[in-house]
Amino acid sequence: MSSTAAPSRKIPLNIVLVVPFVLQISVAVGLTGYLSLQNGQKAVNNVASQLRREVSSRIWQHLNDYLTIPHQINQINEESINLGLLDPADFESVGRYFWQQIQVFDVGYISFGKANGEFIGTGVDDDGDLLIDELPQSSPNKTVYFYSTNERGDRLQVVGTHENYDPRVEAWYAEAIAAGQPLWSQIYQWQDWWEDLGEVLSISASLPIFDENDNPIGVLGVEQRLSQIGEFLKTLKISPSGQIFIIERDGLLVASCTTKRPFQVVDGKARRLKASDSSVPLIRATARHLSDRFGDLNLISNTEQLEFKIANQRQFLQVTPLSDRWGIDWLIVVVVPESDFMEQINANTRTTVLLCFLALAIALVSGILTARWINRPILRLSRAAAAISSGELDQQIEASRGVRELDILGRSFNQMATRLKASFTALERTNSDLEAMNADLERRVEERTTELSIAKRQADAANVAKSEFLASMSHELRTPLNGILGYAQLLQRSKTLTPEERHSLQIIYQCGSHLLALINDILDLSKIEARKMELCERDFNFREFLQGVVEMCRIKAEQKGIAFSDQLDAQLPNGIRADEKRLRQVLINLLGNAIKFTERGSVTFKVWTVGTTGASREEGDNATHRLRERPPLPFSRKIRFQIEDTGPGISVEQIDKIFLPFERGCDPASQVTGTGLGLAIAQKIVQMMGTQINVKSQLGVGSIFWIDLELLAITTAAKLAKTDSLETIVGVKGKRPKILVVDDKWENRSIFINLLQPIGFELAEAANGREGLERAADFQPDLIITDLVMPVLDGFEMIRRIRADPRLKDVVIIAISASAYTADRSQSIEAGGNDFLPKPILFPDLLEKLKLHLELEWISSETVAESGGESRVTVPPTPDRNTALIVPPSEEMETLFHLAMRGHLKGIIKQADRLEKLDEKYRQFSEKMRRFAREFQEKALLEFINQYRQQNR
Repeated sequence: MSSTAAPSRKIPLNIVLVVPFVLQISVAVGLTGYLSLQNGQKAVNNVASQLRREVSSRIWQHLNDYLTIPHQINQINEESINLGLLDPADFESVGRYFWQQIQVFDVGYISFGKANGEFIGTGVDDDGDLLIDELPQSSPNKTVYFYSTNERGDRLQVVGTHENYDPRVEAWYAEAIAAGQPLWSQIYQWQDWWEDLGEVLSISASLPIFDENDNPIGVLGVEQRLSQIGEFLKTLKISPSGQIFIIERDGLLVASCTTKRPFQVVDGKARRLKASDSSVPLIRATARHLSDRFGDLNLISNTEQLEFKIANQRQFLQVTPLSDRWGIDWLIVVVVPESDFMEQINANTRTTVLLCFLALAIALVSGILTARWINRPILRLSRAAAAISSGELDQQIEASRGVRELDILGRSFNQMATRLKASFTALERTNSDLEAMNADLERRVEERTTELSIAKRQADAANVAKSEFLASMSHELRTPLNGILGYAQLLQRSKTLTPEERHSLQIIYQCGSHLLALINDILDLSKIEARKMELCERDFNFREFLQGVVEMCRIKAEQKGIAFSDQLDAQLPNGIRADEKRLRQVLINLLGNAIKFTERGSVTFKVWTVGTTGASREEGDNATHRLRERPPLPFSRKIRFQIEDTGPGISVEQIDKIFLPFERGCDPASQVTGTGLGLAIAQKIVQMMGTQINVKSQLGVGSIFWIDLELLAITTAAKLAKTDSLETIVGVKGKRPKILVVDDKWENRSIFINLLQPIGFELAEAANGREGLERAADFQPDLIITDLVMPVLDGFEMIRRIRADPRLKDVVIIAISASAYTADRSQSIEAGGNDFLPKPILFPDLLEKLKLHLELEWISSETVAESGGESRVTVPPTPDRNTALIVPPSEEMETLFHLAMRGHLKGIIKQADRLEKLDEKYRQFSEKMRRFAREFQEKALLEFINQYRQQNR
């Protein structure tokens, strides 16, 4: 019996392929038809919602731009007047300026009404021609003249007049002056003197301008015709019967997409309509629905999408608020009837259902035929794929002979199986290699990480040790130097010294100064390498600065017998903002090297401006629109400093080395001395300033060094008070100031006593902070000079306790320190100190501080000689420093604090004058503020005001 005679219990593959396919197609077609019918309404909602949203968005964007332009024009015109680019008194230039703006911007009319009744404006007539309107103060009967213009904005002839016009009574002028800020006027009837445009509504953007005394100068105005908004709404495509309109919060129409005007003309006057009274049914019904739903339209704060019915027909509605900071508060309303969409939706639904059934029939037929065709090759392919997935990679299938794609698929499958087998073999081998490499790499990374961690700890420890060593060495070296230099300066004041003794003292002072310079150079290099050096920029007189550098270097050159010349450009700024100390250090180093290495010939110092690279622009406060007095704007200028010498020159090989530490770049046989740190430090400082030192040299001819620096030029620079020379000061005018010196080194205290007692100071001394507190309470000094590092109680804690003592809180404290870094300066100021001096103390610097803080006036030897040998001068006694200042109320202190935070020194001086006139008891407080402001001590002024501001709270 044949095996085919027995019935098979397996389901044929054709049925398995075809039946699910047919079922899927049937379900898909049925669901498509069902969803097409059920979702028709939903589609209408989505389309209507999207349409309303897009249309409202376009309208909002257009109106936002359209209504912003007028205020931007006003701001431009205000800035032009404030900057002096536009003279309100010059009607000719103002008219031409407005004429040019009206051609650039999409506005209806630009005008300027002055407080004296004058008026100037520009607009476009119905023919598109530009006219200039003018009402000068000399015009009889307040007559406005209308001028035609040519293509350049020049006035041609008078084409009309209008009498009895006063811009100050117009709403756009009066409302702006009353508000004192920019705003939109109420919507009003367009007034056009040369055309019959009385049936047009407009709105005006107004900007009042005041002088520095809050007196009105005039009002800038830009008018927009609301009809242009309506024309824009008509261009929007929404639906056959949909409507777009804009209303104010009180329901009055602004514009709509219909041809109907939003107002009625009664007796030649435009009377605005409410949307609920519109002749357009859909607009009228929509407005009434909004009124019924919200009651008050002011309650609409966000975009609302609503639905309502008219005669059982659903209407889709969106309301979008439109407001700006100048007073616009409108509602954009878009309403679309559902009937505009449903007819097309229904037709599309029917078409969709028919197409679904047709697709079902075609899919059934093609599915059966396709299933039969691909049945066998797919079954073979699936069996082979299952075998491969189970790990049997030696699989090959017979290619299909009926379908080309199936034949290609079979061949590709065979190739894939072959390559897959090879890839698996290679992958296993590569995986083994990678595991071995990964283990070795992890071991190496761990070893390297350990080495780096150890190296980092060692480097950190070395860096800390270096910093501690430098700080300790600086303190230990500066302390004896303070005694050496101090007594050298004291002995130089003696009148009994022989020339040989004075020369010996000068040698001692120069040697000490050289050692101090060496210490400072090493510390500067250390700070630069540790990235702890910072530039301290301030305003100073540039010309006086350069003259001081020149005079200092000229003396050195004359002592060596070489010529020194300076060529300072006459166009250099009077003042600049930079780090004066570091700039002087760089220039003196370069000039000193040139003089040092030049044995004969000359050294020339040239400074000139390479160019102006930019200007900073101050932006005014947008919240106020007054003419203010503004300080001159600083300009960034590139200034070149060039030093030329006729020295031995530098070889090409040496040029790259001269900026390295301890490299002197000269012949080893030369007698020139030095540390080799100057150029290295100068180059680092200049690099911090954003540039570098450039060199050009020729052996046997000479060298040229130059620097191009970007410096901020200012029109005025702080003028530094000059202290009389140490040798000429013989006394102090008025009563003897009392000074307490606190230092654990007796030799340091002795220096101050020997210096200050002979010129009229009364001194007391203490050996540590605790003794200093006790001595200060008994002695009641005017000023305390204290070291910071002392046993028992250091200077920082002593300063804090003095500031906490009501009897001593106002005494002036000057801290002194031999620390390597500048941290002690800031810490002493934070503790309550008034000023800081580094050791070794230079007496001119000390006397300058005493003069500043104690408000002293010196008696010089010249003064004594002129008065016939009498050194006694009578001056009014200085006020008791322990007397508490009378401070203004907290409101006044807050005003002063904000002015000080902004650096407004002129405002501080004005407030001080006002307070002194207000009450005589504030005189002493006002005098202190004025002194800080006039001496440009912004930081000290801020600390002074903030101290009493905190006490008032």
